[in-house]
This record gives sequence, structure tokens and C-alpha cells, in this order.
Amino acid sequence: MRILVNDFCGHAFQIELSREFARRGHPTLHTYFADNLSTPKGGVECGEDGLSNFSIAGLSVPMKFSKHSLRTRRRADIAYGEAVAARVAAFKPDVVISANMPLDAQNILANAARRQHAKFVFWLQDVYSSAVRFVVKKKLGALAGLLGEWHYERLEKRLLREADAVVCIVPGFKRIATEWGVAPERAFTIENWSPLDEVRPTERNNAWSREFGLDGKFRFMYSGTLGMKHRPELLLALARALETVPDAHLTVIAAGAGADWLRENAGAVRKDALTLLPFQPYERISEVFGAADTLIGLLDSEAGAFSAPSKILSYLCAGRAVLLAAPPQNHAATVIERAEAGLVVSPDSAEDFVSAAKLLMENAELRARYAANARAYAERSFPIEGIADRFLEVFSKTDRKR
Repeated sequence: MRILVNDFCGHAFQIELSREFARRGHPTLHTYFADNLSTPKGGVECGEDGLSNFSIAGLSVPMKFSKHSLRTRRRADIAYGEAVAARVAAFKPDVVISANMPLDAQNILANAARRQHAKFVFWLQDVYSSAVRFVVKKKLGALAGLLGEWHYERLEKRLLREADAVVCIVPGFKRIATEWGVAPERAFTIENWSPLDEVRPTERNNAWSREFGLDGKFRFMYSGTLGMKHRPELLLALARALETVPDAHLTVIAAGAGADWLRENAGAVRKDALTLLPFQPYERISEVFGAADTLIGLLDSEAGAFSAPSKILSYLCAGRAVLLAAPPQNHAATVIERAEAGLVVSPDSAEDFVSAAKLLMENAELRARYAANARAYAERSFPIEGIADRFLEVFSKTDRKR
């Protein structure tokens, strides 16, 4: 079986899945958008695994890509869809599975798969139309948000109904898909994961912590995209609280609109309380996460229905306590509570967020228990062999003749 896996973002766990397909003898091409610099990339180099039937293609477009520009974003999305469609025509896959794809681009890719008589699997990572409404409402107001949601919800519903299969990352997404007309026998739930062998627990004091002068300090860390659906003001509140705590520090490793906001508003915070860094090399991710005492995740209350942040799963692999500010119904909050790997608080209260941070900072025994639980949960839930089995089962149950 020839498989094309398309992930707009270039996430490590999706590349791990593609590699596993290739290890099992399936010629596999993995495509991602190389120009999307606001999202960290993971394992995008093929490495020295000796897989002659596996390749990764980072695709670019002939115009500037700005994730948060309403004027230029759609043109770039369409150009990326056309670039992936050209790879479909050249690779001639039997199955195309696509994740994190803007809907205009997803439409182009689905049509390209049909022209090749390939099965098309919609890997539903976000309810995209709801995310569009959230972003447009923030920028242009409620009416524009409703218009944007109407257009993209109609497109998203059609793409889901026409897909040969839909893989949902949380049960709530499967409910939405079936309510939108996807036949229940074509909707599957496979939760996200993180590569166990690529994100491992390390010594707290390591080469990375020494390089950035963190030894001797208690360390909070946020790492990943920091966009409009996150709450950068919570990080600013924590940094200001840490100004009064000797030898405590917050490191923020991020890009995106929220990171830009934090950079603009953090000028008055003492440098020994807050460090802002760009994305770090993926090959050092275990060192980076290992240098933290507590890892932080953030999600706006309004984003809880359409987003399930995957960075939390990498945090679990790193074996560190997690502080998550997210609505309780969000899947990331469910995972942290299921794993007993940290504290979950409302994103609507900076006071509660800072109080939870101080509780973790002052209770080493609690942090150690959460950290051990985090890695144990990852080792139970994230082995790639079983995950690949489930995807291949989805492919086998998909009848292109329908």
C-alpha cells in the first residue's frame, strides 16, 4: 500500500507514524508546510533509519506566508494545497491521510486524491470552522466571525461527509462529525500521542539549562505555539509574581501572535524572572523539557471546543509535572486529570493560575508524583506499534467504491 501522509504543521508524532508505515513495508511520503514558522517542527529530517521507501517533503509556496494575516493567508493556503496535490499526482498513493490542513487546501487535496482513485482520510485535529470564527471574531468582530464560520463550516461539513474515513482525535470531534452527516461506520477515534523515544526524561541540570543560566533556580517553562487561542497574559502574570520570589524563573519558548504580545508587554519584568526564546532545535527537546520543574499549557475558554493542544502529550513523555490553564471540558484537561500528571485551572483567572504555580513550586513531593505519573501514562498509551495498527485497520475498512 502506498501512503501519503500530509501534516500542514510538521508535528513529530505524525512523522513517527509515517516512519512506522514505511518500516512495515508501505512506501510512504510525508508532506508538511515548510513556510509555517509559527509552529515548531519535529523530526522533519529522514535521519539514518535506512528506510529507502520513506521520504519527507517540506513544501513551500511562492508568496509570503503569515499565519495571522487574513489578507494573505488564504492565498498561501491554496498554494500549499496545490503543491501537495502535485505530489499526489507524482507519488500515486493508494491512501491519502491529511491533518491540520486549512479547509481551502484540504478541498484541493481531497480532489487530487479522487483523481488518483486513492482513499482520502480526513484526520480531524481541530474543528477548523470554529477556530476560524474565533480568530475572525477577535480581529473583525462578531458579525465577521459568524460569516467566516458559516462559509467554512459548510465547507468542512462537506469535506467530512465526502471523505472515505474520518479519524477524530477526541470523542467529542467524532460526535460533531456524525452530527454533520458522517456515517458512524466511517468515523473513528484515535487519540494523539508523542514519540516516546524522541522525548525522554533527562537530568534536570543539563547542558541546555547551563547554557541559559538556569541552574540554581526553580523553573517554569512554556514551549510551543503561542497564538490567539492561548492566554499569554497568564504567563505575564506569573512572571510578575516571580519577581518577588528569589531564584524562580519562567522560560517561554514560543512564536506566534501571543508570543509577539508577550514580548511587547514584558519589558518591565525583571530579566531574572522571565526569558523569551525562539523555538529550540528539535533534537534538544528532551534537554529543554527536562530542564523544567513544571511545564505549562494554556488554552482560551472559547477555544476549548475546537482545539486539543498536542504539546501536553510531549510534556507527559518528558516526565515533568504539568500546569494547564484550560476549560475543564477540553481534552487536554481530561488527559492531565486521567494521568494524574498535574494541575488544571481555569484560564479565566490569573489569580488561580499563579496560586497553582506557587503550590507546585512549594511542594516537591507533589511535583515528583505528577512527574512519575506523566511518564508512566505516556509509556502505557503512546507505543507507536499499536497506534499504527489502528490506522492501518482504518485504511482496510475504507471502501473507495462507495
